[in-house]
Amino acid sequence: MSNRRSFLKLGAGIAAGGLSASMPALAAREGTQHWDEEVDVLVIGSGFAGLSAALNAQRQGLGKVLVLEKMQVIGGNSAINGGWFAVPKNPIQLAQGISDDSPAELVKDQMISGRGMANEAMLTQIAEHALDAYHMCEDAGVEFRKNFNIQVGGHNKARAIRSKHGTGGDYTTKLYEAGAREGIEYRLQHYIEDFIRVGDEVQGVVVRRGYRFPDQKTGELIRIKANKAVICASGGFTRNMALRAAVDPSLDPTLDGTNHLGATGEVMLSAMAHGALPVHLDMIQTGHWGSPDEGGFGWSVALLSISWHEGMAVSVLDGKRFMNERADRLTCSTAIMKNRYPDGTPAYPLVFFNHDDHPGDDRVMRALRDEMAWKVDSLEEMAEKFNVPLAQLKLSVKEHNENVKKRIDPLFGRKMDTAQILKAPFVVSRVWPKVHYCMGGLKTDLDGRVLDGRTMTPIKKLYAAGEVTGGVHGRARLSSTSCLECLTMGIIVSKTIKADA
Repeated sequence: MSNRRSFLKLGAGIAAGGLSASMPALAAREGTQHWDEEVDVLVIGSGFAGLSAALNAQRQGLGKVLVLEKMQVIGGNSAINGGWFAVPKNPIQLAQGISDDSPAELVKDQMISGRGMANEAMLTQIAEHALDAYHMCEDAGVEFRKNFNIQVGGHNKARAIRSKHGTGGDYTTKLYEAGAREGIEYRLQHYIEDFIRVGDEVQGVVVRRGYRFPDQKTGELIRIKANKAVICASGGFTRNMALRAAVDPSLDPTLDGTNHLGATGEVMLSAMAHGALPVHLDMIQTGHWGSPDEGGFGWSVALLSISWHEGMAVSVLDGKRFMNERADRLTCSTAIMKNRYPDGTPAYPLVFFNHDDHPGDDRVMRALRDEMAWKVDSLEEMAEKFNVPLAQLKLSVKEHNENVKKRIDPLFGRKMDTAQILKAPFVVSRVWPKVHYCMGGLKTDLDGRVLDGRTMTPIKKLYAAGEVTGGVHGRARLSSTSCLECLTMGIIVSKTIKADA
């Protein structure tokens, strides 16, 4: 079972004949394996989930903890995310006088967003550990924006805090440093070739040490035994284009992605090849805050966090509003992608807010500098630059301003508490969704044990946390809840391993 099984070949097998056609025989192997090294807990991946799981495993006294990262830097996708973190009853929220929030309120919002497919018990457990994760980050030295706690799309309360610099790197750097101080070993450029499973137990992994992405011929193969646990925290697969197309043919293949190029899902596929149960692989989320004027994650998520609250979105086709700017990601992405020219090409909608309301704001300055947004001095200039019908654009802005005064949105039911009366000059950007997050992955029980698809019971010593797992959020994940899930499941999985060991 430790022979090389390319994840690309497995992905092709899935596309051609379904999962069962790709699965190897899983008979127990006799005899003693040869091991090059032994550890107690092996963590695959160094994003939020992996760093949290490693740190908490170390603090649980589980023995030697080793983190393997296939890329050349620590952090994975987590390092480049927007730094948003949903925490009911966080200190900033309470200081703002918001006392009626709770984990149950957050879960209620997530169940609505999940469209009937979310796991309420799992979401409840995650939400109830939110403050634990917050304090873990704070104790590690993560700094949060002073007095910053807002209501983001799909949430019914202001409960989203944000790291000081607005990046996930604020978390990953400090969690890594905390782990290093406490004796955790981290190794870069270690690619997981395969799991070694004997009977109903995963005993270790085959690793390509010295791997240089994306050349799978680089490095040398070694075997590492994990005496107590292998934790999969390897993230999603949005950059595996063949797998994306296989599991969701409806997803526009031309869409850019926010994830780093190494988000290819081979750890998940290897676990599946050893019997791990996959769920919801076709539920791939787009981020409605993407910009067609920059590649990857970019600055758009930061800039549009202003636009959705204070400004408005209009179609270049007719100059009209077309959605509730503060709805959840799936609702907004669906509405945005309906804006197309007769030949089917994207008609990138415009999103804008008041320039002078944000003097010196780094989000604005970066976006203007890199030309993913522009300053325009009038609606006339905006209409000419982006070929928008001027008369209707003016009417749309007039209606918006009237709605702001009344604090109502009769067209789409948007909450108007943060909306501003629009007046030139404006910061305007174009918007188009990007593939962002995989809701599907390995099925686990509530405590993070990976389930065997044949028996529906846990595979011994195999655990998973974060985006590599599936069946948690359902059809759509709310903003600021990935950081929450990954950090809290790292706490939960470490407790599970201690109990099992």
